[in-house]
Amino acid sequence: MYFFTADFHFGSSDIIEREARPFKDMKEMEDVIVNNINSEASKDDTLFVLGDWINYSTIYHSDISVFEVCRRINPSVVLIMGNGEQRFMKDVFNGDFEKMRRELKEMGIAEVLWDYDVEFGGETFHLIHRPEDRKEGCLNLFGHTHRSTGLWKPFGLNVGTDLNHFRPFSGTEILRLLETKRRWWDNDASVNCL
Repeated sequence: MYFFTADFHFGSSDIIEREARPFKDMKEMEDVIVNNINSEASKDDTLFVLGDWINYSTIYHSDISVFEVCRRINPSVVLIMGNGEQRFMKDVFNGDFEKMRRELKEMGIAEVLWDYDVEFGGETFHLIHRPEDRKEGCLNLFGHTHRSTGLWKPFGLNVGTDLNHFRPFSGTEILRLLETKRRWWDNDASVNCL
């Protein structure tokens, strides 16, 4: 089975305060997220993390050790590049994507990609980090905006960890949300509070 999430921001506890996450520190946040993933996904599953595994910015400089958390996660982890990873790649790997990719794979990440198309349940989904990088004419799964833009957009669904109680979305949940999106949200102008 496939699972989807985004925006862990491991490595710097400012995310706990900034997003009002209910954790006392980074260790507790990591433990809860890892336990939530492992309670739902097995070693036979794949977890797509749609960017910002690492909290890395001009202010917060987490190091590569934050990716070691993947060794505690049951399913194979496929990481889609987020803006945190892009900044990290620029500063730590001199902008060398392949070098960073190799090193993260050595740490246990199964694959690192810029974007990816995945099919399940008769649907094709384009996986990206930032919604503005969406592919037109298809369903997009994305992160980046945390809670600020909500779960639903006409072009797809936000799978950020903040929107699902720090649990991943299963493929089954994505298909159920897609049905709700098509049946109700896309057709009801009042859902946009207009």
